[in-house]
Amino acid sequence: MYKRIKKNKEKFLAFAVSCMVLGMPQAFAAENTGGGISGAEENVNAPIDSQEAASAKDYDLGGTVISADRRKIKNPYTTGGDVNVITRTDIEKHNYSTIQDALKNVPGVRISTPGYRGGEYGYEAFNTEFTINGEGSIVVLVDGSRIDNDANAFAGNKSRVNLSTLPGIDNVEQIEVIKGSGAAIYGADAAGGVISITTRRGTSKPRTTLNLSTGSWGHHRYALTHTGSEDEGTIKYALSVSREMSGDTKYKDVYTGKSERFNNTHYKSDNAAFNIRKDFDATHSLSLNYYYANEMAYYPITAPDYRNMESFYNGTMAPVDPVKHRYIGLNSRIPGYRNIFLYDAWLGSHDETLTNNVSLKYVFDKTDEGAESFVRVFRNYTRYNMADYAGIWNVPYPYISDFWENAKANPGIHKDVEQSTGASVQLAKHIDRHSLTGGIDYRKSEYEGWTSRGTSDTSRTLWDLYLQDKIRLSDKFALTPGLIYTHYGSGKYKKTNFESSQKLSFSLYGSYDFDKQSNAYFSAVQIFKPVTGLDRSRQFASDVLQDEKGWSYTLGASRHFTERDTAEINYGVTDMSNAIGRYSIHDGSDWVRYSVNAKRKKQALNLAYTHRFDKAWSLGLSYSWVNETFSTKNVRRNPDGTNPDDFINAYRPRNIYRTHLMYDRDRWFADLSYTVYSGNDTRFFSDSHFDLLDLSVNYRVAEDWQLYLNVYNILNTTYETRALAVYGPGALPEAGRSFMLGAKYTF
Repeated sequence: MYKRIKKNKEKFLAFAVSCMVLGMPQAFAAENTGGGISGAEENVNAPIDSQEAASAKDYDLGGTVISADRRKIKNPYTTGGDVNVITRTDIEKHNYSTIQDALKNVPGVRISTPGYRGGEYGYEAFNTEFTINGEGSIVVLVDGSRIDNDANAFAGNKSRVNLSTLPGIDNVEQIEVIKGSGAAIYGADAAGGVISITTRRGTSKPRTTLNLSTGSWGHHRYALTHTGSEDEGTIKYALSVSREMSGDTKYKDVYTGKSERFNNTHYKSDNAAFNIRKDFDATHSLSLNYYYANEMAYYPITAPDYRNMESFYNGTMAPVDPVKHRYIGLNSRIPGYRNIFLYDAWLGSHDETLTNNVSLKYVFDKTDEGAESFVRVFRNYTRYNMADYAGIWNVPYPYISDFWENAKANPGIHKDVEQSTGASVQLAKHIDRHSLTGGIDYRKSEYEGWTSRGTSDTSRTLWDLYLQDKIRLSDKFALTPGLIYTHYGSGKYKKTNFESSQKLSFSLYGSYDFDKQSNAYFSAVQIFKPVTGLDRSRQFASDVLQDEKGWSYTLGASRHFTERDTAEINYGVTDMSNAIGRYSIHDGSDWVRYSVNAKRKKQALNLAYTHRFDKAWSLGLSYSWVNETFSTKNVRRNPDGTNPDDFINAYRPRNIYRTHLMYDRDRWFADLSYTVYSGNDTRFFSDSHFDLLDLSVNYRVAEDWQLYLNVYNILNTTYETRALAVYGPGALPEAGRSFMLGAKYTF
């Protein structure tokens, strides 16, 4: 039997290497190289490799490792609170394809997508969004470096980081999710929380892993990872490359009841990364991190409205100009309006995203708790190339042949480039009962945009000074006050000037251990984010934009009832006295974007429970609830008569229930996940609740050889994770039933 296994390994190795050689792009030949910036520090005690991670005594909750003792979470900068950790072991067992897949099962984290991976730069509604406790103002770190851009926001008022710009999952060692602001060192704008990604590190012994999988709709994925060190072990390195691609997906349509092809949703994504670190001694080290991501993703805007296809094909959606052969007064209030976007899908609208990030860090001291004193420099670079076939937006279908060739030859070309460069210095000291961390961050963010109408550019500098003191008032009670002074420089966007802005923000965190099994925590944090020049250029004259300001509060507790039973509860409130809403409407010839002042308040509740039946079987339960209200202050009607609130509110399921039944013993691992989305407003969603069933199975054939199967949406449920009032139910459907079958070989 093992001779056959060995022979199969050799065949797999040869086939996988061939795929890698023939398929991988020339990653390092791409234009420009960039890197990440500090806003905080990574988890310095991350496992060296997945074997070490496997030895940790953790409970696995469907993609989230909840430590058996909260104090075992090794990040020395966290201040107590709701923290979940996804380890490399968990990634290996579930065989996630992306960081997005790994994050979506964490209680309180919501991944909201339009049903496809592509999207239009600057349009929040047509990009994947992720929130923590319903809040999209999240700090994302890669090896401790912030990767957002202060000069612009790729997707409007929610997520400031495009998930396609993150490292490939094969280059990830650990993902730490902090709900709520987390610590002063993360900045004054982390209202929702922090996602800290630690990339792969070198190992004492060389290890190479080949991963190859295939599945539904022409979905293929292959990856190569290598880690090792030089003979003395003081220099360690990690390398990874991967490619993922898929054809158009399918979804079960709410009106036809059939599995329909979601036209123009195919994509191809490439990733490459390396890390090298030199340890001089226990407290001094030098590390270089680089990663590359390149994705070509196509997007259809929305799915068709099959209830109103007749008016689309007959050309009767609105009155028609008899000379120009274009609709007159076509707008989102007309039934079946979204069918006009079929032209975008048929012509092939797409967006290419290229990211090059690099950072260099020198650690010159380390406390006994693992907090580092360091200097870091960085550069980030992301370029978006978008082709938008909107030139025939209001042409009736019977006349489409007269416009087709010209529209195909003349797409709307948009190029957007985000860059940031800077440095940071941090000092950490442990003095008696005080753990002091202070530092200064500087970064210069730049944005350039090119369209057929002209060019635009802007830049902004940021100085962040932070200081926090984790004070252990007793063996049970820790209190962490913090101060953040933030200064944003002045600048200009097109013909619009924007002034400098600064604020001293306060934060307070508390954590109390009742005993070794019980913990409670709280936080109160001021939020501050200034108006960008881009937003300023889109404001109404009657609604001059103000800086975003507010407060974020969290309260929670955890309890280990027995060695087999763990429960957690977390409640959060974000109250923004001023927030900025962004949206776009069509003026008859082109899309016009607007930014408005708004009030926003959200409440969020997370519950989690884990039970281990025995050494093999375990059960994880979680519940997440979010209630958000977002309303404009001064602008109640758009120029076309529509209501801005219908555009700035992207509706989402209010409740998410998740159950994970897991088996983990000997060669087998399996996770059967049942998810319920409920509390959906049926004016916008196709149903009031959605039921999903997913399965992950992993079988270790030998010590270095494993097979795996992932089946998604087993019930082939019709569902959406986002809805827009202007397009109606079922406009943004998620994928139907699909599978991925793969094999992994390590040597």
